[in-house]
Amino acid sequence: MYGGMESYHHMCRFYSGFFYKHPLLDKYKWYWRVEPEISYFCDMTYDPFIEMERANKTYGFTIAVKELKETVPNIFRYASAYKRKNNLKSKGLWEMFLEPQPEGKEKKESDDRKKTLPNEILETERGHQNIEEIDPEAMEGEKYNMCHFWSNFEIARLDWFRSKEYNEFFEMMDRSGGFWMERWGDAPIHSLAAGALLGVKDVHYFRDFGYRHTTIQHCPANAPTRQLPRIPYLEKTTDDPKERAEEDEYWATPDTPKENGVGCRCRCDTDIRDVEGKEGSCMNEWVEVAGGWASP
Repeated sequence: MYGGMESYHHMCRFYSGFFYKHPLLDKYKWYWRVEPEISYFCDMTYDPFIEMERANKTYGFTIAVKELKETVPNIFRYASAYKRKNNLKSKGLWEMFLEPQPEGKEKKESDDRKKTLPNEILETERGHQNIEEIDPEAMEGEKYNMCHFWSNFEIARLDWFRSKEYNEFFEMMDRSGGFWMERWGDAPIHSLAAGALLGVKDVHYFRDFGYRHTTIQHCPANAPTRQLPRIPYLEKTTDDPKERAEEDEYWATPDTPKENGVGCRCRCDTDIRDVEGKEGSCMNEWVEVAGGWASP
């Protein structure tokens, strides 16, 4: 997807290692990425920057999905190498991006199995009982599950992107040539950097934000007994008064609140399923490392 477009490779590289260096962003501490062809479905009743600052968060997301494996065949090799080269220990987020280890992987060799000597290894056929199969895609016994935070929506601290650690990560990835020889997106770059450098407590899931880009959507159910009264608002981007009134009337009738809902006056598109319960979603992986749907 888009791999044949040179401009797409330039864009992904720019958003991976250069956007935060733009002079127009010099005076800012936070940024919120806003893309074309997006929709928001809920009222936002608080300032996300203030709440992120108050909770000492670094990175916020609303959708996590799996990357197309064919587009990033070698990305994990370099991300893992960066982590290993800098002797970085996981703070709990790295595991979100790993395939689970098969049960019994760490099982000790049975006592009656003869230990293979080095010269015997050279003479032994592949698949022999004493020679373990080597997974060509695994690094240090770890394998990328293709999960990433979908970066067309992200709210994050710019000082994290500007940090020495993040820039060393980007420069190592950039030197590999993967932005050009493969189709590395900025989403897995940001995500693997977060996995290597941040902890789960540094990341916030904006589950209460309804958001859609192209055909992927997250839109929460409305919270019961917590809906605020709506003040009529005629937006000013539509010139026709009748259309403006119809738009306001549409948003004046939000979805019915449901148990465990977290949204505020959301009205969700119903033509596609929510990504939380969809194949290819990585929300189960987030819940596993975070210990629940809410951010720790």
